[in-house]
Amino acid sequence: MRPNLSGVLVSKINPLSNACSILKKDDIVLKFDGVPIANDGTVPFRNRERITFDHLVSMKKPNETAVVRVLRDGEEHDFTVTLHPLQPLVPVHQFDTLPSYFIFAGLVFIPLTQPYLHEYGEDWYNTSPRRLCERALRDQPSKAGEELVILSQVLMDDINAGYERLAELQVKKVNGVEVENLKHLRRLVDDCHEETLRFDLDDERVIVLNYGVAKIATSQILKRHRIPSALSADLISEQVGLETENVLASTN
Repeated sequence: MRPNLSGVLVSKINPLSNACSILKKDDIVLKFDGVPIANDGTVPFRNRERITFDHLVSMKKPNETAVVRVLRDGEEHDFTVTLHPLQPLVPVHQFDTLPSYFIFAGLVFIPLTQPYLHEYGEDWYNTSPRRLCERALRDQPSKAGEELVILSQVLMDDINAGYERLAELQVKKVNGVEVENLKHLRRLVDDCHEETLRFDLDDERVIVLNYGVAKIATSQILKRHRIPSALSADLISEQVGLETENVLASTN
């Protein structure tokens, strides 16, 4: 950089953002919409005040564009980037939305959310499971619709005896297939054609169930705990939609 230039280094780019196909790691952002960015990441604000350049981004409306001047390999380039809100891997808020869940063999699966972590109290940052907390605050989705699915609790039964200690761990795979979100996990379970069903969890933990016995146990556990459905309302809606599509496809 020449002595008269200042800016900030691009260390990481969200793979779902429009900038992912435009900016590159180790680019230096010099200006945002013509406003020079200082080496500490600030821009002029009001009378002799400064504020982080995030302020300029937050002033934009969804799908508006911004001209970003970048220093790359010693040369300056102007790129036009379309800005739009990005969904976090772990939702920060949930308003007017019923919780999502899926119960199988007494194992209660949910997508991790910050409101879930807030149930640990005012000091949730220190009292909630450390690994889940760090992922909620730092990790970004690698593709659209991705969720961090966890085993939130175990409804005790002979079918899941010994697995109750595995609560609050992330579910990574079902029968060797990586879990994308809760809906995907439910489909993997429902579509199982093997004798056994295997869940690979965080920390190299594993749950293995006899699939046929587990299906029978599921209805018994739901009845015992007076739970009307193994699926939350959003998963039921998806299941109805898929069944309707299958009926129409077979009719055609």
